[in-house]
Amino acid sequence: MTRQELSTPGALRARALDAARILLEERGAEGLHLRVLAERIGSGVASLYYHFADKDALLAALAIHGWGELTGKIERAIGSDKAPSPIDAASAALLAFIRRHPQLYGLMQRSHAAPEVRLAERKTFALFRSALDGDPRAPSERTEEIAMVFWVLGRGIASAVQTEPDPADAERLIDQVLSGFAFLLSPRLEG
Repeated sequence: MTRQELSTPGALRARALDAARILLEERGAEGLHLRVLAERIGSGVASLYYHFADKDALLAALAIHGWGELTGKIERAIGSDKAPSPIDAASAALLAFIRRHPQLYGLMQRSHAAPEVRLAERKTFALFRSALDGDPRAPSERTEEIAMVFWVLGRGIASAVQTEPDPADAERLIDQVLSGFAFLLSPRLEG
């Protein structure tokens, strides 16, 4: 990027969000401050206030960006043939995102004050839910409920993964949850 491109408002916002995400993973939401962020990207605090009214606005922007990233990962997973079914692919993408970005996912769940964050989550959930369409394991009249169960379960998994110090144990937890979820969707439970 040229110096002029780096000085455009959109470029500053993008740089700020990239740096804020790194700070979020390093320090958590509590350790993310606009002054620290300004120092990190070599900008004045006033320039950041042009893009983010306050820390809450910055956190909301990060959460919205996170939902967008997760949506893209779910879309790509559903479109691939790496999983036995679209819901398996969507579930694996969700859990991989939670595992790789625990602080960001936690923030995405905590940003309740901003309606635009909840809207971004609803869009991601709608895509996730659509992965159940046509799945013979899920009766069409129950797809919303099944998707919601897994979505809420994902929040619990995120909490467990965030507190798990051993990545191998976190992987086992995710594998167990996916296996259990597949069992719950299996035809053996009908009747």
